[in-house]
Amino acid sequence: MTVRSHWPVLLSMLLLAGCGGSPDDQGDLAQANEAQAIKPGPMLGGIDLSKPLRLRAGDGKGWTLDLAPGRILYRPAGKPPVPFYPVSPRLGVGEARYPTQTPDGETVAIVLRPEACGKGDAAAPLTATLTIGARSYAGCASPLPIEQIRYDLYNEAMSDAENAGG
Repeated sequence: MTVRSHWPVLLSMLLLAGCGGSPDDQGDLAQANEAQAIKPGPMLGGIDLSKPLRLRAGDGKGWTLDLAPGRILYRPAGKPPVPFYPVSPRLGVGEARYPTQTPDGETVAIVLRPEACGKGDAAAPLTATLTIGARSYAGCASPLPIEQIRYDLYNEAMSDAENAGG
């Protein structure tokens, strides 16, 4: 083999070696990006409210509500889900409030408090009160893994496609 046949490989190695700054500069940049990426949102009792939560009836058998940035979805027991207007939490002393409404304009208030709720596998770090109009429901709230949200969205999309096709 001649030097001429190795020329493209040598040139690419030289170009790659010249990319970027010093290793120290790259380490500082990586640390800055990492610090920025893990900055928590509003906190309540050690729970990051900028991440998805699932609220459920205190008995674990009734309603559920998914509370995530850009999405509030109420699932009453035995009825179709109802989206609420998405809002950010308003932090007060020892609580977070989400003042929102139903698609029909009925007033909804979601209040979270940093008090343990439930027992055993159903234990949650926050208590929840869901008020829709004059009706009030007690419940619990826990962090919801993003994988669960993706799974739920997939199932909703599949259900909508089946309902539209049939």
